[in-house]
Amino acid sequence: MSSLSVGIVGLPNSGKSMLFNALLKRQVALVAIYPFTTIEPNVGIVPVPDEQLKRLGELVEAERVVPATVKFIDIAGLVKNAHKGEGLGNQFLAKIREVDAVVHLIRGFEDTSVSHYYGSIDPQRDKEIVDLELELGGIKKPTLYVLNTDDKETGGKEKEMLKICAQTGQGVDNLIKEAYQLLGLITFYTVKGGQEITAWAIKCGSSALQAAEKVHTDMAKGFIKAAVISFKDLVQAGGWQMAQKKGKMRLEGKDYLLQGGDVIEFKFSL
Repeated sequence: MSSLSVGIVGLPNSGKSMLFNALLKRQVALVAIYPFTTIEPNVGIVPVPDEQLKRLGELVEAERVVPATVKFIDIAGLVKNAHKGEGLGNQFLAKIREVDAVVHLIRGFEDTSVSHYYGSIDPQRDKEIVDLELELGGIKKPTLYVLNTDDKETGGKEKEMLKICAQTGQGVDNLIKEAYQLLGLITFYTVKGGQEITAWAIKCGSSALQAAEKVHTDMAKGFIKAAVISFKDLVQAGGWQMAQKKGKMRLEGKDYLLQGGDVIEFKFSL
């Protein structure tokens, strides 16, 4: 599980809670996987959509498939002059300083039952207000701009904004994937006993030793070698044993730099 986190920010009534609830619906399946995790009301541990993981699960006929995750934190709405304390702004800015990246949700939907804080729908104006408050608050983080529309078929981008519909959850999978990339994370996989496939989130540029530590500290302490194969080569070979027979497996040392999609078996001694 990644310890890095993404904060959801934006003006009041931009749909942040609705987006957070859409993310939480994806969290339910993780309760059994992380029984030790006490999840705060405004924190969501969300699985990363991963077609490669699904394919690996089918290939080895895994009984259990465990996805990589992203931690999302729902932060209360910012308003103009938040950096001066307006609308409990200092408290909210402090929360934003604790995260590693920002999803800036911008209202693009019309709804007469939900008033707009500034009286009208104007995505560019709203974007600039929040951007300025973050800048004046001394916050410089990677930011994903997301336009929350009422378009039920939404998808793709508009003026460098990812388009979603938080009400229906349309486009939220893309948001999760992009937030994952925004954090500079890649995915590697481990196979346990031929029955469990686990996807692990790790920073791009990490070594095999760091990956071993991610899986278990004992693996890092007693690290000998890492048997590595790319997802593509493993699928083409038709499975782990076939890949070994065809000589597709590589033995790498602790300084090997991981590539996204690596499938790894760690050799270690206790």
